[in-house]
Amino acid sequence: MKNIIRLISFLLAAVMFLSLSSCKKAQDGNASNEKPLEATTASTRALRLLYSASDTLNPYTAQTDLNRKLSLLIFDPLVRLNNDFEPQYIIADSVVLENGLCTVKLKNVYFTDGTPLTADDVVYSFNTAKGSASEYAYQLYEVQSATAVDSSTVSFKLDRNDIYFERLLVFPIIKSGSDKTTDVDGRQITPIGSGRYIPNAEGDKLVANKDYSYGKINVGEISLINAPDGEAVSHYVEIGAVDMYYTDTADLNIVRMSGKKSTVNMNSLVYIGINHSYGQLGSRELRHAISSALDRAAVCKEAYHNNAVAATGFYNPAIKLTEAVQNIQTSANTQISIENLEEIGYNGLDNSGMRINSSGNRIRLTLMVNGENAARVAAAKLVARQLSQVGIEITVIERSFAEYSAALASGSFQLYLGEVKTLANMDLAPLTVAGGSCAYGLVAAEPSAEETTEEKPAEDGTAATASIADIINGFYSGANTITDIAVALQTELPVIPLCFRQGLLFCGEDVANVGEASESDIYFSIGDYTVKK
Repeated sequence: MKNIIRLISFLLAAVMFLSLSSCKKAQDGNASNEKPLEATTASTRALRLLYSASDTLNPYTAQTDLNRKLSLLIFDPLVRLNNDFEPQYIIADSVVLENGLCTVKLKNVYFTDGTPLTADDVVYSFNTAKGSASEYAYQLYEVQSATAVDSSTVSFKLDRNDIYFERLLVFPIIKSGSDKTTDVDGRQITPIGSGRYIPNAEGDKLVANKDYSYGKINVGEISLINAPDGEAVSHYVEIGAVDMYYTDTADLNIVRMSGKKSTVNMNSLVYIGINHSYGQLGSRELRHAISSALDRAAVCKEAYHNNAVAATGFYNPAIKLTEAVQNIQTSANTQISIENLEEIGYNGLDNSGMRINSSGNRIRLTLMVNGENAARVAAAKLVARQLSQVGIEITVIERSFAEYSAALASGSFQLYLGEVKTLANMDLAPLTVAGGSCAYGLVAAEPSAEETTEEKPAEDGTAATASIADIINGFYSGANTITDIAVALQTELPVIPLCFRQGLLFCGEDVANVGEASESDIYFSIGDYTVKK
């Protein structure tokens, strides 16, 4: 158990409530013998994007989401994820993982100042990322150290054999030491990258990197418009002063833009957390009764205004690796709910149509939610109505974020509606294993691998004979697969998945050929963009 949680106690806390082979080589157009594409630029007008002039474009120190996303146009990562969370090799030419050691061979890449990008720069960027307060720090939680084997090879030593670790190699690569450079006024100069664009001296434009060797660039220039706050963002979008605008839809305050929009899959899981120590919530049957009563599609539509996708399991439905084994229903199945309720003795109905046991007692539960998030409040109230349809009485309790967090930490809740940003390597231990940084309400007394259970099978017809912790430990030792984890989670339901939120990328009518966008890089397909003159 300690191997699972060690070094990751902080992993998802910072992003809470907003966060098959053992050896893989380059593929999908990333093979080392692939001929690099020559960079091309078309003569179009500048693309207009928002930024914060008071913030930096350094990806490790930027404070605003606008600038953090823009910085990915200046700095390339080793690996970039597409909208299905699949790795695309950018600076990495190959990635081999064996016995907890990840070896990355680099492509022949140059920084925008003409100097070669080497393994030393990757190690420097790793250490900078690991020591930063950025999202990249917690994404690298498994890495003990990074070493330059030679000028084009980097070795990452992991604390376990994570065969999906390459999906976390998304940290931007900066030239060693270039983040320490300042101007005559002592202000930090944007570090040197190897990406698709280069910032101008004034910091209000990005100019296409004409020497970019691994993709075309149609838009030669990006004009940056200063938006110091949310009100300014809304203003510029509403008057049509910008060509593109991204929102993660977290608070549903979405400024609509005429033109097109792209859906961006996000690994932000909305779920119902459970205090397993409270009454019969420790019963798998009750948890399955609750899960089966949920119309997840309705939650996406009514609470999240269709800016979410219903959960079919614990992993994002966009991830192909687990697509075939996730079978949680997205619509309500009241028959399964009632069967599970009857299994634990709630065989009757009172005058109000609520389920009662032989003593005439109802199932009465409270569902706590952060009252400062309108979408989650709406989702909680809808969940309560849905559960009443199978005779479970739910009272929604809205708390301020501070009160909500304190109640979770102290275990003073029955059910809660939460959101967590999970990582692309599909490690759910912090949320689903007792002792994890977000595993509120879970208890450590789960059945061990040697124990069996005669409890009623869950929705997928299987019975768990090992604890989730055992199975996850078995995955990292090579004894189990991601399929085993997915099945165990759906069988035990340590928490109940509801949906995964989605972001929106709006594009004005003058911008064409906007293809894929991803959470890893919302400008994923910018090389194909064209802008009308």
